[in-house]
Amino acid sequence: MMATKGRGVVRAFAVTAGAAALAVLSWASASDRATAQSTHPEKSYFGGTAAARTAFAKLAANDPQTALALARRAVRTAPVDPSSTSALGSALLTLGRTDDAYAAFTVAGSLGWRDVPTQLYWLAQAEAAGDVDVLAQRLDALLRLNIRNELIQNALHVLARSTLGQNALAMLLTRNPPWGSRFTTGTGALEGADLAGRMAAIDLAVSKGARIDCNDVGIAARHLISKDHPNAARDLWRHACDRSGNGLIFNGGFDTNPGIASRSPFTWQLRSEAGLDVAIRPGPKPLHGDALKIASSMTVRTIAAHQIMALLPGSYRLSWMTALDDGRPDTSIKVLVYCADAGSKSAAEPELGTMGGNRAATEFTVPSEGCPIQTVGIQKAATGLQGAETGWIDNIQIVAISSTS
Repeated sequence: MMATKGRGVVRAFAVTAGAAALAVLSWASASDRATAQSTHPEKSYFGGTAAARTAFAKLAANDPQTALALARRAVRTAPVDPSSTSALGSALLTLGRTDDAYAAFTVAGSLGWRDVPTQLYWLAQAEAAGDVDVLAQRLDALLRLNIRNELIQNALHVLARSTLGQNALAMLLTRNPPWGSRFTTGTGALEGADLAGRMAAIDLAVSKGARIDCNDVGIAARHLISKDHPNAARDLWRHACDRSGNGLIFNGGFDTNPGIASRSPFTWQLRSEAGLDVAIRPGPKPLHGDALKIASSMTVRTIAAHQIMALLPGSYRLSWMTALDDGRPDTSIKVLVYCADAGSKSAAEPELGTMGGNRAATEFTVPSEGCPIQTVGIQKAATGLQGAETGWIDNIQIVAISSTS
């Protein structure tokens, strides 16, 4: 339990008069049978949980004096029920009697931690005192309840925007908590400062060794893309699942674990059909490790693989390496970048050999409007009449020359 006195609870999400009312409403929504069946639950013959719930309802109705009387009745008739003392603490806090509220919530905390107002009170105390350990304990307890509560969500959002809250969340995520999946997938529904704070907490957690489920990350990222937040989706995936990647293109070396790569909304989509066989296999020298193998007998120029990207407006340098089975460059393979919505090419035609040997390079520009999502496509030229031809591509890189936020 914390030693800080109740008068220190002054933060944005503390259980003040307004916030207490929200907690009250959520608490009262699960009223017990006696309260639900009675048309006069405030009468003296109702005590215990019924009195506590009615006290919360009176707080929600901005009647703290009546709430205080009901809460005292609840304590007298059900002293070991944490809802009784949390109702008393909420009423006292609303009336500005912070020291008395502290004493009531201290008792409520000693009786059990499944009471939402009590959890929120000590969450606020921990934040006010800057105690990351207690903050993490209370956050964990609240999130383990797995209930829909507006005040809990507001507290979580506010905490995630602060360094203290991000550290507490990161600490918890390294322990693989049972609510981790909900926390990660829920990122896709956030915006603005709430989204930035949640992503910062995930980034910090991964840097501390947390193992975030990339399937959950992929779900959140796809949701963000659908809400026109491709840059946030890209950053979330990078922070949680692809920290060693190029940063602008996913798996440009075709070496990422296929189990992880398949969960990314930015993964390579390979095209295979009659006359075209595309697969990731160990490549020939001078390529290193796995590469993309394209065996084609197509009589038209064909996109063999593509992925979406979310580059900021600006100029970029695109490069890649190709090889035939004997190691010579494959001049029939090119990489192009398109604006996904407009379908227009934004990359200049590449010229093989601009960087020497098996490496090709070009530059392209992402326009400032109308191109929030791009597609990078690997294209194999028509083979003509000579039959099937196999080529390889690897080490695709994109480097910003200049960009604007």
